[in-house]
Amino acid sequence: MNLSSIIPHVRVRQWTDRAFGLALRPEGILVLFALVTRWPLRGRWLYHWDSVNFALALDHFDVARGQPHIPGYPLYVGLGRISRWIFGDAQTALVALSVAGTAMAAVLIYRLGVEWWGSEAGKWAAVFWLSSPLVWFYGEIALPHALDAGFVLLVVWLAWRCARGERLHRPLALAMAFSAGLRPQNLLFLGLVFLWGLRGQPWRQRMEGILWLGGSVLLWLVPLMILSGGLLRYLEISRAYNAHFLASTLVFGPGGIAALQRNLGKLTAYTGYGLAGAGLVVTQIPLILRWSNPRLLQFPWVGWVLWIAPAMAFYAFVHMGQQGLVLVFLPALILLTARIAGTGGSWGRGLGAAGVLLSVGIFLLAPEYPMGPDGIRLLNLSTLRNHDAALAGRFALLHAQFPPERTLVVASQWRFFDFYAPEYRVLPFGLEDPAERPRTEQLFTREGSGGVTAIVLFEPELTRWVRPGSQPWRWWEHGGTRLPGWAWEPGDRWVYGPEGFGLFRGP
Repeated sequence: MNLSSIIPHVRVRQWTDRAFGLALRPEGILVLFALVTRWPLRGRWLYHWDSVNFALALDHFDVARGQPHIPGYPLYVGLGRISRWIFGDAQTALVALSVAGTAMAAVLIYRLGVEWWGSEAGKWAAVFWLSSPLVWFYGEIALPHALDAGFVLLVVWLAWRCARGERLHRPLALAMAFSAGLRPQNLLFLGLVFLWGLRGQPWRQRMEGILWLGGSVLLWLVPLMILSGGLLRYLEISRAYNAHFLASTLVFGPGGIAALQRNLGKLTAYTGYGLAGAGLVVTQIPLILRWSNPRLLQFPWVGWVLWIAPAMAFYAFVHMGQQGLVLVFLPALILLTARIAGTGGSWGRGLGAAGVLLSVGIFLLAPEYPMGPDGIRLLNLSTLRNHDAALAGRFALLHAQFPPERTLVVASQWRFFDFYAPEYRVLPFGLEDPAERPRTEQLFTREGSGGVTAIVLFEPELTRWVRPGSQPWRWWEHGGTRLPGWAWEPGDRWVYGPEGFGLFRGP
């Protein structure tokens, strides 16, 4: 046996030993734990309206059609296309990115905790992150927030190291540009953190970092403008989008004080749910009085404030949407709870462990509506399974009993039809948003409907909007799923307007 035949085996052995060594490090264990706890529980159906937008964008990018919605998310869509090439379908591809983002964030929040306060704080930060029911939920669905959190933490971690003098201004600029390509709002949310990081660099490196950021952003911004039909067309689409979504949330606009109350209510509730059991350690606030040792002085409180303040201000005064938006700043709050748990002695450890068990229980065991159908709704495993079962059952019923050419569907979740059943004719009717309802009343006859013989309500809750005097609806059933609707007889007229709808006899 000659030496050339031995070397490859030696190298393979070295690579294997190195891989095992990395896997046994805390970072490797966190990645493995995130994969094991997320992947088997992942959602099977697109969860949110925005999920459908992203899934459609994997085939055709067009912000004018909401594929995806403004501001565009170009790098998220690009990663989604690569992931779909690996996994084969849009849902699995986008969920895989969420799982990867959760794992990435766990590693980086651990590193920040270790570098700020020591190994105990790092471990608690990672455990609190992975056990948060909100983080867990968004790691199971096809939305960008979990992946975004991973890159937000990468920017913060690199900015922290740059702020203390390490020459990492180029990686920081690249991470910032990539984070903004995933979610362009991060230019606003993380801009001050980026500048804070450059504060620790000489002037030449500061300017170099800014130039690297600008050049890197152009690599995705220019294609985004081209795909959107040019800058003017992009701005026109953005204005229309903002006029629709900011009307009720912009405090310095038509929303006023009511918008502030709405935004702050959501922001507080979503942040509290994100902390969940980790919030128990806040009862150890008196320990803060002990944080007067030299170790505390290493805490980059300026960077921490610059991290959370822009996003919180935007959500409070401009727009607070879905729950996952708080994942931009939630890691900063989790780090503080980890600091308390890590330095609180037996009480801190006990409350931390109880908090983890509470968070895990909320996600895995609690019902979607723990206080009844009219009470609060939790985002947890029950919610995910109920959503998957509802969509699977409803679409199965439609395909089994209603030929598309003979069926008219009324749906609040009409966007899902663009992805799962584009062959059906759908009339949108928003359950909560009046903008998703027809602006004027419309009248249809069966003779002019093109052969439609059945009208189906995709959500049973839509029966609340059936007009008085309408014919009573009936129920169709398939595989345990029931949907209401009407058989459309000759001579009947269908009325569809902003105040509701119904099937009436006679002209």
